[in-house]
Amino acid sequence: MEALMFNSHSGYLEGVLRGFKAGLITQSQYSNLTQCETIDDFRMQLAATDYGNFLANETPPISTSTIADRATNKLVDEFNYIRSNSVQPLTKFLDYMT
Repeated sequence: MEALMFNSHSGYLEGVLRGFKAGLITQSQYSNLTQCETIDDFRMQLAATDYGNFLANETPPISTSTIADRATNKLVDEFNYIRSNSVQPLTKFLDYMT
């Protein structure tokens, strides 16, 4: 019976999390990022991934602190989205994490 109710409580959130997991940088993409010599090369390589749009509104030259701030903001926004769409007991656990 518990399996029947899973989708009504956690199905949407599981789909969202699977989408986030699919958007993670792969080993080959990470290897390409480590070989970049300039920030512009890094930005161009990153644009081909799911993380490309969070630097779209930044004007060159981009500092490393700007990249770190934008990446942190993206992570926090995704975490807050997950927390706001979760149900108990996951909501309580995510609240403890913050």
